[in-house]
Amino acid sequence: MVCDCPELAVDVARDAERIGLSVEAIVADKPAETAIVTVSAGEPTALALERGITADQGVQLAEAMRAREATVPLAIMGPQPLGLLHDLGLPAVHETGPMVAIAGLLELPTEHPWAATTKELPSADRIRLGDSVSHPAEGRFVRIDDGLIAHVNHAGASCPIGTPRDVAAALRALRASHGASRPKVPVVQGVEADAVLDTILGPKRALSDPASKAALGPYDVPLPLEELCATPSRAASEASRIGFPARVALASPDLRLWDHPDLSAEVFSAAQAREAYRQILALAKSRSKNARLLGVTVSESTMARTLLRVRMEPLPSGPVLAEIGFADPHGRASGDNTQTVLPATARALERVLLRLRGSSLLLEGSAQERKQAVSAIGDVLMRLAAFVHQWRDQIEAVEVNPLAILVGGELEVRQACVTVGDAFSRSLHAG
Repeated sequence: MVCDCPELAVDVARDAERIGLSVEAIVADKPAETAIVTVSAGEPTALALERGITADQGVQLAEAMRAREATVPLAIMGPQPLGLLHDLGLPAVHETGPMVAIAGLLELPTEHPWAATTKELPSADRIRLGDSVSHPAEGRFVRIDDGLIAHVNHAGASCPIGTPRDVAAALRALRASHGASRPKVPVVQGVEADAVLDTILGPKRALSDPASKAALGPYDVPLPLEELCATPSRAASEASRIGFPARVALASPDLRLWDHPDLSAEVFSAAQAREAYRQILALAKSRSKNARLLGVTVSESTMARTLLRVRMEPLPSGPVLAEIGFADPHGRASGDNTQTVLPATARALERVLLRLRGSSLLLEGSAQERKQAVSAIGDVLMRLAAFVHQWRDQIEAVEVNPLAILVGGELEVRQACVTVGDAFSRSLHAG
């Protein structure tokens, strides 16, 4: 058992002693790295952290765990969300008691300890542990002295696991982390790499929305019908061609619409498009004298049912870290977001979306409609992940804000920002 502070080592030893579990808790300066090395060497361990774990460390630990066909109980004492760790296959919890309960469950001679029957427990404990997944073949849970829960196998051997609340948290973590897999990174066929490289080549910078969309376009992400206009008359002409109502929005690498939503407008005539151009540019100049202003983009005005924010970055260990949340004011204010790693299966993506408190806005309707929604959102996420993975040496991140889910179920990347890294500058110095 590896910990990052003496207090946690004491707590682990106390919780383990209560259920008769033998553990040796050590305090390490770099506990996550120590656990990765230990698991890679084939030695079972668990990890209790006060400071948390990075996404890349989680990936490495999960890879070592899968290579050795082991499971690593993990306790994160801080407020770090656990969904990402569950997606990786790590049964993570927020206290040492549930972590020790996981360790006890993993020592049982049963393949799915979370599926043991709960019929012999009091009703309150059955509710905590989830009696809907009980299978007698996996043994049964019973109450023993001191209010603890024990597991009894088919031969009648009893093994203490922990308090009802600790066991319930342990079972939830094991169920949530079960069946994690790492599919291969998807490849988008027909991408003209030179065209993408021409767009992203250069010094470290954040690309404007039009440039970002130009880089993403070869990956067939759903982009709106849109034109960049540098004059009021061009804005009026393109709005008339696209059709009214049309959306006129500032194009600038320095002023993002998700930070300045008033720098866009819906127009219903060519005259309004002209005036909107002038007003938006004047407002942008007053807001930031040094901001680079490319003009405006004119696009079709579409009605969104839900707005998402998606941010992706490549992890050194291989996969792509994705943060998904709601982009509407209420969603931003409430911090309704979650993280995962891509690529992922459709089933895993559905679990990720269900972690959002507003998931009903995304996955409403019949089972078939939910499946279609997950497929549509997943397709866009995988295309973005393919872009990030292919250009991981050149870019630091890509953000889509918002990704609009339209009333008809289609998706639309309304605003995008690709952040280019310093690979080009480093290549010049190396040369």
